[in-house]
Amino acid sequence: MGAWIIFLLIIIVLFLLVGLYVKKKRIAKAATIVRNSSETIVDDAMKFVAETSKNFGVSFSGTKGNSVADVWGQLVVGFNYKAEVTQELSDTKNISGVREKIDLALKDYSKEHHLEDREGPLLRVSDIWINDRTLDIDVVYLINQQTKDYLKDLSKL
Repeated sequence: MGAWIIFLLIIIVLFLLVGLYVKKKRIAKAATIVRNSSETIVDDAMKFVAETSKNFGVSFSGTKGNSVADVWGQLVVGFNYKAEVTQELSDTKNISGVREKIDLALKDYSKEHHLEDREGPLLRVSDIWINDRTLDIDVVYLINQQTKDYLKDLSKL
């Protein structure tokens, strides 16, 4: 009788482990689908930014972003873009000015393409920095709470 109880407990534990594994895989697949469709939206927005950015000293060689989810978590919908600096942007004030201009272009794009909610545009610059003559720009698409929390956390730094 004791052997049957142990056998049933083992079956139940195995069933739970398989269930957790399947759930984890489904979440990962859903996150990948969301990230891929979001990447297309953000890449299109950055093409718009690339056209306007020539006026303020930044030149994009491409507008295909790399996901930041590997670093910040699977459900964060953000992408990193690189641009060549075509004029001196060495001080923080100049970089902040470029950030504001990119954010404004993203705001215009968001409005034109109905990518807004009651809190504002869903596309925003989350981080920007310069390394040699390369400007790194992280752009988030605020479609889930994890991405909104990520943006809030970055603003605290």
